[in-house]
Amino acid sequence: MPTANRVLLVLGGTLAAILSLAILFSPAAFYASYGIEVDGMANLLNELKAPALVILALGAIQALGAFQLRHHRLGIGAGVLLYLGFGLSRLAAMATDGPPAAALIAVTASELVIGFLFVLALWRLRTSTAG
Repeated sequence: MPTANRVLLVLGGTLAAILSLAILFSPAAFYASYGIEVDGMANLLNELKAPALVILALGAIQALGAFQLRHHRLGIGAGVLLYLGFGLSRLAAMATDGPPAAALIAVTASELVIGFLFVLALWRLRTSTAG
C-alpha cells in the first residue's frame, strides 16, 4: 500500500470521526462556528444529526483501509463517496440557493480537495493493477 494512500486514509477517517462526533454530541458549538444557530431547534438538530453515524461509518471504513490491505480499495472508495458527496452537494446548494458564509465555502473547498485526492488515489490503484 502506498504511504500517501495510508496517510490520506488516516486523515480522512480521523477527520470524519471528529466531525461526526462533534455533530452528534456538541452540535451547538459545531454549527455556531459556521454562524448557524441551532439551540432549541429540535427539528433542525434532528435533521443535522441524521448523517452523523453515516459519516462515522465511512470514516471507520477509511481507517480500516489504512491498516488492512484487503480493505484498502474499500477505504479509498469510502473517502471518495464521503468527501466528494458532501463537496458536490454543497456546490449544488450554492448554485440553487446562493453562496453561504465564508466558513462554509472554505469547508466546500476542503471537501472537494480531499475528495479529489481520494479520486486520484483510486485512479492510481486502478492503473497500477491494470498494467
